[in-house]
Order: sequence, then C-alpha cells, then structure tokens
Amino acid sequence: MAAMNPRLLLSLLSLAAALLAGCAVPTAPTGPGAAPAPGAPPAAASTTIASEQRRLADALEGTPVVVESTPEGRLRVEVPLQFSFDKGRVAVKPPLAAVLDRIAIGLRQQPAFEVRIAAPTDAKGAGGSLLAQDRAASARDYLIARGVPAARFVGLSKAEAAVIELVVFDKH
Repeated sequence: MAAMNPRLLLSLLSLAAALLAGCAVPTAPTGPGAAPAPGAPPAAASTTIASEQRRLADALEGTPVVVESTPEGRLRVEVPLQFSFDKGRVAVKPPLAAVLDRIAIGLRQQPAFEVRIAAPTDAKGAGGSLLAQDRAASARDYLIARGVPAARFVGLSKAEAAVIELVVFDKH
C-alpha cells in the first residue's frame, strides 16, 4: 500500500476532528433571557441565508469545505470530491455526510430555503454525466432521509469542478 501524502493526511484528520467535534449536542440554557448555546442553530424565524452561512462557516472552520455567499445572495457549500465519494461510487462518504447533516438542520428550520446540488464525475471526467447525476441524487436522498422535504430540491446537475456543490437560496 502506498504511503499517504502527509498534507492530505493532516487535512483528513483535521476534517474528521472538526466534524466529530460538531456532533456533540449542546445543552440548552434555561431560565428567562437565557442565550442559545454556542453553535446551536438559530431559531427558524430568524434564519436567513447570511445567518446560515455564518453558522456553517463556523461549524466547518479548519476543514477543506468552502462555505461562501454568492453575489446573488445565495449560500454555496463545496466539499472536495476526495471527501465526498469513492472513485466510481455514489455512496455518501462520512465526511460529506457530516456536512450534509449540518446543512439539513438549516433546511429543516427554514421552509423558504431551496437547494440545488451539483456533483462531479471522477478525475478527468471519468464516469460521465450519469455518475455525476447519481452522486447528486445520492446527496439529495441523504438530505431527504434527514427530514428535508423532496419538494425543496430544484435541480441536480454535473459539477464542473472536483467538488460537490450545494447552493441554498431563499425562494422568496
């Protein structure tokens, strides 16, 4: 078995540590005027694309996941292919699952949010558009299994880069 690149190994370990740390359930504060626990999702009524972007960026800080706002006011989340799917496969890998779990929280809280998913083929386009479409469908199905209504998905497509891209936007 070939030795793994030390930088890649460090990135994988950092991603895994950050995602596992985020699995801890914060305790809810009690009493009048108590502030929400750090890292707790905002209340549904106050969730906006901007607040969702901040929540996800904080939760995924130090990982190779890109969380950014677009000029159109949408939220774009990009997860590198190596953390998303095995070569030629459509099953969601654990690091992508952890990111999707966090995205599902915001999508469940805000019924006005919709999402578009683009997934890549393997390196140099191997696997073709069908593989990309199946990977996007796999990510969608994962989110549906986490309580996100199927009607909230507005498109599945092939990503141009070697990342799975989720774009979240407010339909209003």
